[in-house]
Amino acid sequence: MRALGFARVRAPRAFSVHGDRPRHELLTFLAEVRERLVVDRVPLEVDFTLTQRMLAGGTLLFLAELHRCKEMLDGYLRVRCILPRNVKVAQVLKQIGILALLNCHKKIAPTFSDVIHWRYALGHQVEGEKYINILGSYEGRVAETLLSSLFKGVTEAMTNCHHHAYIGIRPDGLNYQDQKRNWWMFSQERNGYLSVVFCDLGVGIPTTVPAKKPGVWKKLLSMGKAGSDSSIIEEAVQDAISRTGKGYRGKGLKQLIDAVRAYDDGNLIILSNRGSYMFTNAKVQLRDYGNSIFGTLIQWRVPITR
Repeated sequence: MRALGFARVRAPRAFSVHGDRPRHELLTFLAEVRERLVVDRVPLEVDFTLTQRMLAGGTLLFLAELHRCKEMLDGYLRVRCILPRNVKVAQVLKQIGILALLNCHKKIAPTFSDVIHWRYALGHQVEGEKYINILGSYEGRVAETLLSSLFKGVTEAMTNCHHHAYIGIRPDGLNYQDQKRNWWMFSQERNGYLSVVFCDLGVGIPTTVPAKKPGVWKKLLSMGKAGSDSSIIEEAVQDAISRTGKGYRGKGLKQLIDAVRAYDDGNLIILSNRGSYMFTNAKVQLRDYGNSIFGTLIQWRVPITR
């Protein structure tokens, strides 16, 4: 649909990477955004009229995709938007800079308590100061050992992103090699919990394992699990934990899992390509979806000390 020369794309009701229908709707939307902006090179109008929920993982993935499209288009997006009817959604879009990316500069003051605490950072190296900018305010409110574990886990995610995530071309049909090796990170305080989400738009863990972890790949082949993205993620996690005695690599991930294990209501979720790995209540849940996020999302959710 076109509006005065702009191709209109409707945003989904929920920005979520979980559940078959919400995930399908979000990823279909993101694919259309990429197609219109990068392939067709037409001005784009994003219609948020029906959007009701902005979940951290799906929202971060959208923000990352917009940044990537902007980079591919030499730093300029010909975009605009129709604001959502939902006031909280509008405040989230303003708080984390999505409206600015969409060239919408309407004055919207965040008032909801679970919107004010959204924080965002972008980088392409291991940058500890950006972690401090996002999570430093939680010092004294989150257990010191947990905050330390989060720092080590995020640092390791940055390191893995820099060295492994961008070893090839992301298979989204755009044939674009990301030179900067960008990562994106959110934190959100909501209902007594702190969520930290880390994202890269690289080739995904299931693609890097055969090249970077041949022993793990051989094991997966022997078990007949090489075709399952979630099983590949699980084996990569187990390998990182088991190798903590061989230097720094893997320590951050192990400490994160140990920290999450200490809380009945904490969890760790790793989404990469079609696979989902969830560690919660001392149990691992695996799931494979029919469509790919073309990258990796890592989310930690832990209670805030009151």
